[in-house]
Amino acid sequence: MTVFKRVLIAGLSLLLLSGCWNRIELNEIAITSATGYDRSGDDWVATYQFIVPSSITSNTGGGAGASQPAVHVFSTTGSTITEAANLSNLENPRTLYFAHNNTVIIGKKAMEHGIQQLMDRYFRGADSRETVWVLLTDQKAGDILRKAIPPEKVPGSSIAQILLKEKRISSIFPPITILDYASKMNSDAKAIGIPIINTAGIDNPENEKKLESLDIYKELSPPLKIRLTELGVIKNDRLIGRMNREESRGLSWITNKVNGTVLSIPSSELRQKKDISIEVISSKTKLKPIKVGYHYNMDVHVKVKANLSESGSRLDLSKNKIIKIVEHQAARQITKEINSSWEVMQQLGADLGGFADLIHKKNPNEWKELKAEWEKEFKKMELNVHVNVIIKRPGLFQNSFRNLE
Repeated sequence: MTVFKRVLIAGLSLLLLSGCWNRIELNEIAITSATGYDRSGDDWVATYQFIVPSSITSNTGGGAGASQPAVHVFSTTGSTITEAANLSNLENPRTLYFAHNNTVIIGKKAMEHGIQQLMDRYFRGADSRETVWVLLTDQKAGDILRKAIPPEKVPGSSIAQILLKEKRISSIFPPITILDYASKMNSDAKAIGIPIINTAGIDNPENEKKLESLDIYKELSPPLKIRLTELGVIKNDRLIGRMNREESRGLSWITNKVNGTVLSIPSSELRQKKDISIEVISSKTKLKPIKVGYHYNMDVHVKVKANLSESGSRLDLSKNKIIKIVEHQAARQITKEINSSWEVMQQLGADLGGFADLIHKKNPNEWKELKAEWEKEFKKMELNVHVNVIIKRPGLFQNSFRNLE
C-alpha cells in the first residue's frame, strides 16, 4: 500500500469519528448527593443538594473557601419532576448530575399523593440509579436536606452512611432502594415498609436561643439532629400506617433482614427490668405457608446466633443451665417483636412479609382463586412462630460483676 493510500484511509477514518461534541466538563456539572420531593398544590417541589468541590478542598487547607458550606441546597417547582429539574437551569450555573445521588427523601404530602410518577422518572431516565435509598419524612423533604449532620461535610452522604450502618448493625429500620420499592409495588403483596427520618431536638425557638448563648452548646451539640424514628407502611403506593422500633424490628425478623442487632432482655421470666444484653451476630428466617382447611397459615422459623455483651444480674453465667435461661428469654423477646409486628400488619391489611408471593409461588393454581380476596384471607391468617437462640460466647468475663462485688 502506497503512502498516499495510507494517508487517504487515515483521513477518511477521522471523518467517521464522532469526537466529543457533546462533552460536559467537570466544572460544569453539579454532583448531586441527595434529592427531596414535596408537593405544593398540583406541582412537584424538587430540592437538590449538590457538592461544592472548591469548598471541600479548601476546608482541609484553610483557604479562602474554608468558611463556605460543603454543599449547596436549592428548590424548584414544576408540573412534573423533569420540568422542575429543567427549571433549575434558570438559577443554577451548573448542570445537575445524578449518578452519585445517594438518597431520595419523600415529604408527607408527596407520599399522600403517591410517588408512581417519581418511579417512572427514575426508571425512564438514563442518568438516575435505581439503587438510591428511599426515605419518608413527616416534614418537608427540602427542610431535611438543609440540616447539617456533624461531623460530616456532605449531609446526603451522611444519611446514606446512617442507613448502611443501620442495615449492618441495628436492623431496626432496614433501608430500601428505589428498585426495592418498585419490585414490591409490582408484586402480589403490593406493600413495603420505608424508614421515616425527622429532625429531633429542640423545636422551641426560645429554648433554642437560650442554649445557643452557651459557648459549650455551640461547640459540642447542634440544636437539631436528624434521626430515623419510625417505619412507614406503604400499600398500593399510599402511606397507610406506621410501626415503632419494636414492631419494625419484628418485621425484620420475619423478612430475614436482621444482619446484626442488640437485644435487651430480663434475666428471668419473673423480672420486668431488662438487665442483660446480647449481640446478634447472625440470623436466618425461613417462611413456610401451611394450608389448614380452606385457609393458609404461615410457619416462621428463626435461628439466631449471638454473643452475651452485658449483664447487670446476679446470674452465674459460667453455668450452662443459666445460659439456657438467657437463650430462652431472648427467644421470648424475638417472638414478642414478631407478634407485635404481625398485629400491625393484620390491622392495616398490609402484607409486608410478602406472604402472597410465597403462596403464589408454591400453589399458583390456588392463588388464582385467592388473589381477588387476598386482603380478607390475609387477615384470617395465623402466624406460628418458632425461635431458636444460641449464645456462642459469653465474652471474656465468665461471671457477673455484681457477683464479684
